[in-house]
Order: sequence, then structure tokens, then C-alpha cells
Amino acid sequence: MAKGPAPSEQRLVLDQIKWQKYEAILADNRSQRTARFTYDRGRLEMMHPLDEHERCHKLIESLLLVLADELKLRIEGYKAPTLKRTDLQLGTEPESAYYIQHEPDMRGQSEINLETDPPPDLVLEVALSKSAIDKLPIYARLGIPEVWRYLSQPGDNFLKGKLLIYQLHDQGYVESSSGFAFPFLPAGKILQFIDESDALGLMSALRNFRQWVQETTA
Repeated sequence: MAKGPAPSEQRLVLDQIKWQKYEAILADNRSQRTARFTYDRGRLEMMHPLDEHERCHKLIESLLLVLADELKLRIEGYKAPTLKRTDLQLGTEPESAYYIQHEPDMRGQSEINLETDPPPDLVLEVALSKSAIDKLPIYARLGIPEVWRYLSQPGDNFLKGKLLIYQLHDQGYVESSSGFAFPFLPAGKILQFIDESDALGLMSALRNFRQWVQETTA
């Protein structure tokens, strides 16, 4: 029997939403964090992620943990954090956010408060459909120096997408072959790790990646 179409992300966009209403929606959904919210000066998008989001998050996080272990770094990670600034009237919720250089500032802290905390050093975004709100300008205004964006389609070929790395320069992002946090790590290597995790299994892919890190940083 032929397969039906793969499920896609559900997105709902509302206009003329005041900041206070946005804050109230976040508070109402705090206990059930299924939806992701993006707010841009009165425009609100609600997106319901698919299981592929979580799988990608876990894969990338496992790669980052190997990097941290080999480089003897401490990384503080946050899954689906709410990144918002009242003064800018901007807010968004990426797949995950990581503190690397600023890890000591966030050690043991359960949530990110950009009113007082430094912005994450690295943000991961997964997109299976086009958002109505361009998030890169939001990340730039929030001062996030590096964004990893994984673009794909839902379904069996989810892990055959592409990964883009953006560096923040002069209030705007420039696509780069590598990032600030790990300048020796090209985007193609991250994508190769994702491919290998699908083809060979996660543990084999992690062993191959660990060996590559050791050889590259020796």
C-alpha cells in the first residue's frame, strides 16, 4: 500500500499581538512545551515541531559532547530555550542553545534570561518548512554570534538535508564554512556525521568523529 504524505510542521501566524499577550501565551504553555513561539514586534508565529526535531537535536548534541570531551571544554546546553528581550520586542525558541565561551556565566542555571544573561555562543535551528518570520535578523538583534541551521524535509529522508553555519558580523549574518566556536570544524563534517549516524548507527559515527577530532587537533 502506498504511503501517505509525510506530516509537516503546523504553523499559525497572528498579527497585532501585544508583548503582554505574547508573555501570557508563553506562561500558559510553560508546562506543556509542545509548541515553539517566535515573536517579532507584534507578529507571532506558533509552530508544532515533529519528532525529527528531537532526533536532530540529540545527534548534534552528541557531536558537541564529543568535541567538549576531546577539547576538555565545558558546555552548558538548553533545549528549546525561550530567547527574548522586552526592550527589542523580539523573542524566539530555537531547537537548542549552547554556552561555550560564556559557560562559566551560566553554570547550573536552569533557564536563559537575556535581560541579564549573555546571549548563547551557539544556537541550533531545525527547519522542515519555511517560517513566516525570518529568524536570522532576530538572532542578530539578540546578539547571538553563531547559528547552525539544519534544513530538510519531513519523512524518511530527514537526515539527507543540509547544514548552514552563520557568523554574526556588523549586525548581520554571513554564511561560512565553519563557525567561531570550533573554527576547525567545517559544516560538511557535521553533515557527514549526521549521514553516518543514519547509515552506520550513532555509536559508529561517534567513534569516527572522535578519531577525526583527535587527528585534526593533534
